[in-house]
Amino acid sequence: MGLFLRHAIVDIGSNTIRLIVFDAHKETEKLKKVLNKKYTAGLITYVHDGELSGKGIKKLIKTLESIKNIVEELKVDTFSPFATASLRNLDNTEEVLARVKEELDIDIDVLDQVEEAFLGNVGIRSEVEIESGFSIDIGGASTEIVYFDEEGPKEFLNLNIGSLLLYTANVSRILPKKKEMRAIKKTILREINSFKFSTKTDKLVGIGGSIRTTGKIIEDLWGGDEKSFSLDDLDKLMELIEDKDTDIIRSILSINPARIHTTVPGIIILRTFMKKFKINEIQVSGNGLREGYLIYKVLGGNNEIVLSK
Repeated sequence: MGLFLRHAIVDIGSNTIRLIVFDAHKETEKLKKVLNKKYTAGLITYVHDGELSGKGIKKLIKTLESIKNIVEELKVDTFSPFATASLRNLDNTEEVLARVKEELDIDIDVLDQVEEAFLGNVGIRSEVEIESGFSIDIGGASTEIVYFDEEGPKEFLNLNIGSLLLYTANVSRILPKKKEMRAIKKTILREINSFKFSTKTDKLVGIGGSIRTTGKIIEDLWGGDEKSFSLDDLDKLMELIEDKDTDIIRSILSINPARIHTTVPGIIILRTFMKKFKINEIQVSGNGLREGYLIYKVLGGNNEIVLSK
C-alpha cells in the first residue's frame, strides 16, 4: 500500500446508500476503485410529514454501522460520508445527524444544492472533455440540472422531483400506465417551467445511476452506445414501454433489477428535459458526484466551494 492512500466515500441517497472505496496514487492521484457496494435502505419510505422517523433513523444507523465495520477492515486512510436531498430536505436533519454522531461517532457532510452541482461538475470534468453545456443528475428524490462553462457551474436548477418520488406519487403497479405517465410528465414540466436558463446550449452530460441504466438498456435492446444516446433512442424506449413490450422489462431486470420501479420515471424526466430544451444527444459520464467529492474535498483538501463570477 506504500504508493497508495485508501479513501472511502459513502453516498447517502433517498433510496440507496453506496460505499465506494478508492485507492489513490500518492504522486499522480490516479484513482482505482477497489469496492463498490450498494445498500437499499429506502430512507424515503420512512419520511412522514417532512421528518425521517425513528425507524428510519435506526435503519440509517444500522446501515452505516455495517459500512463502518467494512472500512475498518479495509484500513482506509479517509472516511467521508455525505448526503444530498435525502437528508437536506428533512425538517429534522439536525436530529438525524446528532443521533448518527452519538451512536457511531460519524459526521455526515450534508451538501447544499450548489455544492452538489459543483462537485458533480468536478466529477464530469475528470472524465469528459467538454467546454460548456448542461449536466443532469436524476436522483430518487431530486434532479440536479446545471449549466456550466469552462470556468465551472454558472446556473443551477434543483427540481424537487426524482425517479422514486414520481413513482410513489403516481404509479399503482410496477410500470406506469399511460395515464400515470402523462401525470408524471405534467409534474416534470411544471417544475422545469418554473425556471429559465439565461443560456441556450445543445450539449448535455448525464451522470448518476438512472442515466447509466438507461444507456445500458438502449445498448442491450438495439446495440446503441450506452455512453452516448439520442432523443430518438428515448422516443423508441417510450414506445416499447407504452406497448408493454416484454423486452423492456427483461432488459431492466437483467441490467438493474433494483431499478425496476424507478427506471421509467427516470427516463420520462430525461426525455422531457431534452425535448423542452431541444437537445438531441446526451453524453454519459461514468464519473459524477462521488468522484468529484473525492477529487475536490478529500484529495484537494477544499472545504469551501469557490464559484467563479
